[in-house]
Amino acid sequence: MPDVGFRYDRADLLKAVAERRGVQLSTLLRSLADAALASEGFPVAEQQYCLVRRGELIATSFKPSKDEDGGAWLPIENEDNQPFDPALHWRLKPLPLRLDGDRVVRVYPVVPKSMEHA
Repeated sequence: MPDVGFRYDRADLLKAVAERRGVQLSTLLRSLADAALASEGFPVAEQQYCLVRRGELIATSFKPSKDEDGGAWLPIENEDNQPFDPALHWRLKPLPLRLDGDRVVRVYPVVPKSMEHA
């Protein structure tokens, strides 16, 4: 893929938006690109799945395949552990996946920005 450049220097503005939203710059750029593609009618969201076999989380994939051992591929649902406000919070790395009934959940811890160096 070729390098993408801007006609005007926007690096500082993009970094400020990423900080305001509480995400990494690369995450912001992917999000902006996905939003632009979605607004043009292109499918961009990829669902991640987890293979669950007899109550055990076996594997994750974006392209589930048939499981010969009777497992089921369940969609992974992403949640925050509390309401997230990008002006007030940081979203940390996710906790390990967990099976919650018939769904697989990935929880992102949310902490106040004042605790960023704790």
